[in-house]
Amino acid sequence: MRKFIYLFLIIISSTLFSCEKFLEPKPDNVLTEDQVLFNPVYAEGLLMKAYVALPDEYTFETDVASDDAVSNDQISPFRRMATGEWTSTNDPLTQWTYSYEQIAYINKFLDLYEKVTWSNSPNLTAAKNDLRNTLNKKRLKGEAFALRAWYKWRLLQYHGGIGSDNRLLGFPIIDKSLEPSDNWKIQRNTYAECVANIFADLDMAIANLPKTWVDGADADVNATSGARFLNRINGNTAMALKSRVALLAASPSFAAASNVTWANAATIAGPLLKDLGALYANGRVFYKEKSNKEILWNRSEVQKRTWEQENFPPSLFGNGRTNPSQNLVDAFGMKNGYPISNIASLYVPTNPYANRDPRLADYIIYNAAILKTVPINTYIDAPSNGINFMLTSTRTGYYLKKLLSESVKLDPGSSVNAGHTYTLARMTEVLLNYAEAANEAWGPTGDPNGYGFTAKSLIGDLRKRGGITPDDYLLSITDAAGLRALIRNERRGEL
Repeated sequence: MRKFIYLFLIIISSTLFSCEKFLEPKPDNVLTEDQVLFNPVYAEGLLMKAYVALPDEYTFETDVASDDAVSNDQISPFRRMATGEWTSTNDPLTQWTYSYEQIAYINKFLDLYEKVTWSNSPNLTAAKNDLRNTLNKKRLKGEAFALRAWYKWRLLQYHGGIGSDNRLLGFPIIDKSLEPSDNWKIQRNTYAECVANIFADLDMAIANLPKTWVDGADADVNATSGARFLNRINGNTAMALKSRVALLAASPSFAAASNVTWANAATIAGPLLKDLGALYANGRVFYKEKSNKEILWNRSEVQKRTWEQENFPPSLFGNGRTNPSQNLVDAFGMKNGYPISNIASLYVPTNPYANRDPRLADYIIYNAAILKTVPINTYIDAPSNGINFMLTSTRTGYYLKKLLSESVKLDPGSSVNAGHTYTLARMTEVLLNYAEAANEAWGPTGDPNGYGFTAKSLIGDLRKRGGITPDDYLLSITDAAGLRALIRNERRGEL
């Protein structure tokens, strides 16, 4: 027995002596900085993280918190917000953590990208590899600054506001990687500082990015900034984002503190709009063509049916979630251009959908409208699709049609997906940005920069593409106030 005890103690002692090696932690699959610098795929992954986090699903939730729609989802956080439950514990609008996380990845990428060898192909000469290294760094720098500006804009849009000292504040600007030893108690910057900072990032992006991703005759340029980079942010998109930020900053709520005027906003949007050229004929239903020229920036195409599952009427096995409001439907005028409230519109209340602006039928399913070759009846007590007939039925008499694919099938046992792309920027928004700013700065027909178009002429082009001809109503508008109301209405319907 005593021998056994001695043997046991020897075993324990040897185990204890090897304890140091036994307790050493194994690698935890976290890359070191040296590993990232050595491998360009790892390095670019920091930037890809910010790409992956971009929106790629149309939930339409912010619409149900506005006058444009309601939701039949009783637990929708946006529906709860719209009906009085907007609290610190139910804030579906917050972009704070999400945006700063991506900014942190981008800042880290900007710390490292210059040290990475981006081209080291044995099939290329040293001179060619050096050239492609330079070209890759230029593009990646542009992408990083553009993406950082995107996330800063989200912070400004959702979190800018009046501070306790009655100053208009933005967000804390963080343009470098923070270390644990740094001071993390960073004050908010002023609204003007945030706008200027976003503009500076976008100017850097525009200087380093091609306007579009296309192939040409130069193989080195194609390899480093050609068509293979489709769906990444490009120079035109950075300019479009700058026009978006400028319009927000120049609006009455922010202009006094942003140092951005209507003329500034128009001058930012104008050159891009002139460069893009005429509106694309099929732009009003851009979502039906993944390569539609209306689109400036898209996410990659994905085969799915989730948008239809959420929004098709229940008779087509959908949940009917997003229900456009009567207010939104009434915002679509008549085919002759007049608002339905104007006697010249010839609107007939007993036949409310006849001779309407064609975009109404493109975007909204109303009573007896045809979807997938069948009429959708939405009147009270209509089976399945009638107002409040089921929990998945409409609450307003309308269903969403825009952005959905009629080729999708939700039938149990025979479901069919379709290609979908989420659009992050489109030409129509740039047009509306310019029209609004130019009308406020120079009136309906002013063109002091010689772009060759005016606020009024652009709105005429947009309405003509929408199917409104002739447009006697637009011709009757001669003052900025009248055109302002029409521009805002066009933005509501188009976007």
